[in-house]
Amino acid sequence: MRIILIIINLFFLFASCGRQAQETPVTPNTNEYARHFSLTQKDGYTLLQINNPWIDAQNIQYRYAITENSDLKLDKNVQVILKAPQRVAAISTTHIAFLEVIDELESIAAVSDKQYVYSSEFHRIDSAKGIKEVGFDTNLNIEKLLQLKVEIVLLYGISNEIEPLRKRLLRAGIVPVIIGEYMEQHPLGKAEWIRVFGAIFNKTERANNYFDSISSAYEQLTKLTDTLKKQPTVFTGLPWSDTWHTPGGKTYTAKLINDAGGKYIFFNDTGSINYQYDSEIVYERAGQADYWIHPGSARSLDDIEGKDERLTLFKAFEKGKIYNNNRRSLPAGGSDYMESGVVNPHLILKDLIQIFHPNKATAEPFYYYRKLN
Repeated sequence: MRIILIIINLFFLFASCGRQAQETPVTPNTNEYARHFSLTQKDGYTLLQINNPWIDAQNIQYRYAITENSDLKLDKNVQVILKAPQRVAAISTTHIAFLEVIDELESIAAVSDKQYVYSSEFHRIDSAKGIKEVGFDTNLNIEKLLQLKVEIVLLYGISNEIEPLRKRLLRAGIVPVIIGEYMEQHPLGKAEWIRVFGAIFNKTERANNYFDSISSAYEQLTKLTDTLKKQPTVFTGLPWSDTWHTPGGKTYTAKLINDAGGKYIFFNDTGSINYQYDSEIVYERAGQADYWIHPGSARSLDDIEGKDERLTLFKAFEKGKIYNNNRRSLPAGGSDYMESGVVNPHLILKDLIQIFHPNKATAEPFYYYRKLN
């Protein structure tokens, strides 16, 4: 395991109501994997800086002061987050997973749509207190958020189209916090965003301990495959209107396949985005691949054949080596892989190692994956 770098900063707090905060020269917390946020201890607050939180974002930066002092005076571009908010809106199901890790599900007052949430603990709390739905993306119901007395909204953006909504929330007195964990390409980089949630909810030690434990587990698992001489070939996806969306070689999915001892067919497409290919091109490159994972919503081989008979020509189909990540899913569409997978990369990796190298893994039931029959 890489040693988690913990830098202890000694600083004095001379906070008084209404005065201008004075920054002390300190060293920021050093992330091991995450590249799109930083946490820096200042005099009287923690500075959270979020960088380029969507694809194609350039020089985009959001800054927040996490503090217990509501009278802290800061630059106008720094939004104040009062530590340990009691009423929040979680717009992505991944936010729910982060909150569950630090035992803060009770703070959720609103989500986009409850039917897409997998967490049983979330639904237990919802049954008891009635968590509200406030819509998706740029169509968030700000009036309802105000009625619910929401303090912060955990948002994500896929483009700068999120900006008008962010500004409307600020005008309404609600702090929008842009969470960009999906931009991280390393599985542990996504999980490391637990540090952000720990800082906001005053659960830093708990968040750090959790990250240390899963990063250690992940790194131990990679040791099972880092000396393999032979790697099975792997491809992903399912065509939509005869077009495949395949992750590039520097993406989260490609990294997981590599760490699990697989050879990703599209590894040489070195982008950190999804590429679009015609079915003929995918068959030419992946027709003889050993394993096929993440075939859309398919739950059986018949589902794949019903999509397009040509898909039965792939070697992985003929050999019955197709696995999907929908073992933990709900009829309405909730997917635990998409939800808690962000905080459990070690469990995803363990499943993939068991798929690609069953002789290297213990014979346990899959957590997120299932073999299609």
